Amino acid sequence: NVEKIGVSIPVTDEQLEDVANAQAYLTSRLDFMVGQTLETQLLSGTGAAPQLLGTLNLTSIQTQAKGTDPNVDAVMKAMTKIRVTGKTTPNAILMHPNDWQEVRLLRTSVGDYIFGDPSLQVSSMLWGLPVALSTYITEGTSLVGDFANFSQLFFRRGITVQMTNSHDTDFLLDVQRVKVTMRCVLVHFRDEAFCKVTGI
Repeated sequence: NVEKIGVSIPVTDEQLEDVANAQAYLTSRLDFMVGQTLETQLLSGTGAAPQLLGTLNLTSIQTQAKGTDPNVDAVMKAMTKIRVTGKTTPNAILMHPNDWQEVRLLRTSVGDYIFGDPSLQVSSMLWGLPVALSTYITEGTSLVGDFANFSQLFFRRGITVQMTNSHDTDFLLDVQRVKVTMRCVLVHFRDEAFCKVTGI
């Protein structure tokens, strides 16, 4: 189902009058805020209206527990599950920045960084796949999947900005409420094309 995602903030008439470009500033901030809300729902939305069904909450998503494995081994096992059970090839890994930091700081027994010298510009890659970092995924959980072929975000309506002073007592208090919304749906074509790694 297509769902509406939105955020709003109140602003006084005086603020709009007294601060140059206040309306443009508010609009850009609200665009950023609705983007944050969207990213959260793409990952962990419950699917109960008005939330999208996030990838981590798919009914048949695969799971790989870290257990006693190193983090990188657990990710490889998740990739294998996607290839064998999901019958596709994973193309990206999503991690919390703190979890990626642990991977990035791994060293050999003589102290060399396994994933490249800190003085060099090193791309975020693991087992040949790009690692996308997001603070919207729970720390300790990673997501591996074939995002390109088995998930797609459809926009029914792009970002819309509205203002009103008719909410509650806003008219009496000279307050405008600025709202930004979008309508979209996240579709997964095969749940098994994704695997969450837990306990990393």
